[in-house]
Amino acid sequence: MTGSDRRRPLEGIVVVEVAGGAAAAYCGRMLADAGATVVLAETSPGQRLRGIVRVQTPLEEAWADCMSAGKRLARVADRAALEALCRDADLVLVGEASGFDACAALPRRATVELNWFGRQGPYRDWTGNDLVVQALTGMPQMAGSMEGPPVQAGDRQSTNVAGVTAYIAALAALLAPPATAPRRFEVGILEANLVLSEMHMHFFERDGLPMKRCGINRFMPNSPVGVYPSREGWIGITATTPEQWKSLCAALEMDEQAADEGLATRELRFTRLDEVEQAMVRALSRRSAEEWAAAGRRHKVPMVVVPDAAGILTHPIFELRSALAELPRGDVTLKVPRTPFGLTRTPVAQRLQPLQQAAPEGPGASAAPAAPAASAASAVRGTPAASDAALASAAPAAAAKAGAVPGDAGPLAGLTVVDFAMGWAGPLATRLLADLGADVLKIEAGRYPDWWRGVNWTPEYIEARSYEDAKPFCAMNRGKRGISVDLTTEVGRRLALELIAGADAVVENQAAGVMGKLGLGNETLLAHNPGLVMVSMSAFGTGNPWSDTRAYGSTLEQGAGVPSFAGFPGTQPTMYHLAYGDPLGGLFGCAALLTALHERRRSGQGQYVNLSMVEAMLQFTTPALLERQLGGAEPPRRGNRHAAMAPHGFYPAAGDDQWIAASAPDHDAFARLARVIGRPGWAQDPAFATLERRAARHDEIDAAIAAWSSIRDRDEAAQLLQDAGVAAAPLHHAEELFENAHLEANGFYIDLVREFSGPQRQGGIAIVQDGRRLGARQPAPLLGEHSREVLLARAGVDPARYERLVRDDVVTFAPKGLRSAMPPAVEVPAQRRIA
Repeated sequence: MTGSDRRRPLEGIVVVEVAGGAAAAYCGRMLADAGATVVLAETSPGQRLRGIVRVQTPLEEAWADCMSAGKRLARVADRAALEALCRDADLVLVGEASGFDACAALPRRATVELNWFGRQGPYRDWTGNDLVVQALTGMPQMAGSMEGPPVQAGDRQSTNVAGVTAYIAALAALLAPPATAPRRFEVGILEANLVLSEMHMHFFERDGLPMKRCGINRFMPNSPVGVYPSREGWIGITATTPEQWKSLCAALEMDEQAADEGLATRELRFTRLDEVEQAMVRALSRRSAEEWAAAGRRHKVPMVVVPDAAGILTHPIFELRSALAELPRGDVTLKVPRTPFGLTRTPVAQRLQPLQQAAPEGPGASAAPAAPAASAASAVRGTPAASDAALASAAPAAAAKAGAVPGDAGPLAGLTVVDFAMGWAGPLATRLLADLGADVLKIEAGRYPDWWRGVNWTPEYIEARSYEDAKPFCAMNRGKRGISVDLTTEVGRRLALELIAGADAVVENQAAGVMGKLGLGNETLLAHNPGLVMVSMSAFGTGNPWSDTRAYGSTLEQGAGVPSFAGFPGTQPTMYHLAYGDPLGGLFGCAALLTALHERRRSGQGQYVNLSMVEAMLQFTTPALLERQLGGAEPPRRGNRHAAMAPHGFYPAAGDDQWIAASAPDHDAFARLARVIGRPGWAQDPAFATLERRAARHDEIDAAIAAWSSIRDRDEAAQLLQDAGVAAAPLHHAEELFENAHLEANGFYIDLVREFSGPQRQGGIAIVQDGRRLGARQPAPLLGEHSREVLLARAGVDPARYERLVRDDVVTFAPKGLRSAMPPAVEVPAQRRIA
């Protein structure tokens, strides 16, 4: 990236990661990639591999090397020495498998502790892993064939989601105003992953229809959405609106289908999906996936190549954007997904450094020595005065202007964000900021409301104010203030610039070029406010040949190649989610923004964050990329089985479409499982003594588990296995998550009452600060609800001028019918920020 600062955004920050757990390891890796000094502390040999290496194989060991890249190993002699090490750090990251009491850590700023299931509720003491968490979120229930079994998402994904959530907590701690004692943050891995299923909860709330599994790559009523064979390679397609369907038919030369009124809507097409997809496959066979993706860009249809591992490693856009980092490992260099922050002035590491081993002490020493007290952290920190100076400037600039913030305010109190985002990914990023205490100003207009409010803008829909009863919109926009400004007018643009002049950050996820056409492109905004952090969230990032790719969350999953490694042997690449890329993009968008804001404390400069949400999804392909490079062949689709565990899968329970998840990572767990299901002899049978032998008899083991589970209630079966120390869980349905005793016990829900739409239960943020669940308690704004108070306070508008803005329809409070065409590009004079 040209014009970049050689210093990375978190340089000068010292983190002690108390080793143990894949989620914490991923969080620590991101902190190291962003420039923090991460000291990986273990009190016993091999602690750093706990929860990361499940079995000694080259793939597992390569994953561990990837997660420890950029860190420094410190073997401490005992708990007292570990506590001393923590006292000299800015942050302490406590792994979910570390066994360390986070209360014993007293760092300068905060602790961030990961756990599987929180501190309360029936799951509190359960054994956790990725499969268990996926089952409890309900997401696998909607993926796979109608008859089952459901399909798992893939390895390491749940812990990755929790890792980036913990990173958000860590950056919020660094940006928070100084406190009299270290802040203590807790992140639950299960709760962090519920961000993936919350939208399906609200679909059920809106429609009253239970979520059902409709077949491989079928998500009712959206159609067509899927992965299809072409002449060469696989192509991902999502065409849901009538306009997209017409454009897809034009691109594929499907004139007969285009003229068929019985296929005009997604609902109609879903009832004839076999016929539709057969016609598509015939047409797609004429060209390669790359050719069809180019046609999709020309016709403005979401169409992308679905790469396999080899395709990811040689992907032209990933190469252009340096989306893959280099990981030296012995005499080879592996490629792994780079932390996808997209900071253009202070990028994160592109070449990773292997874990630095501490120098051995004493004759014949071969392992990292025990470190006395806090020498490891002190050696890399520099003078204490430098850290104290950083502490003094920790609060956002806006907080300093506003005065002291309340003691119970969120860590981002005083931060102002102008939110031009719509849909799911961008609004989720800004909702997380609001949940953490930021003042988020959501910009809409009567001509351009957030499309989660509706797409069928009939007079009846508007008259009934149905756009204010849109459940997904209400969930994605709590805690924000709503401002109505028509950006297609000169007056509206200038009002937006006035708001931006006093803001810390801007977030947008519009189609490529839209912000520039409005006169609000990144160069204009950064000239207007040099301290601004502007985050653009798009599929492949801006400024490259694929930037104009139209995309949904499904497109992001497809474009990252994730379906290539999911599903059963012999099936097509299998999607896990209707819009997997949206929540992942939102999490990484929030993380990138906070990283850039932290860097601004040092430099005083803002920057443009060119985020690719496909690269956010790319993080999930790390195991497959490592397997491809180590083994030389494409990783197989394993269904619900696992390369490091046997058994591992979903098993039927009593009742219609009821399942449990169960897995055994080692022989001890397998022996406990065998006794529970009535096969105690297997515990001593040499035929099941090793992973390889159990894998060879996986069919036999699966049949025995299924025979036992199929006559039992799923919750009862899961509890019996958990009581024996076996990782297991009921496979929830998304509609059940509104009333879950465990989530209730942990205070996860936020219950709000909103004007017009009434009461709504929402999932909270998976971050607890000092024993209190964070999260905004203000419902989503009505269209333009806070326009007057915000424009008068922040845009220099007086009451008389405000009334003129309303009369001139610059400020509106109801949709104005169909959206008009985007105006031509305009030149807006840059104005300097007023101090």
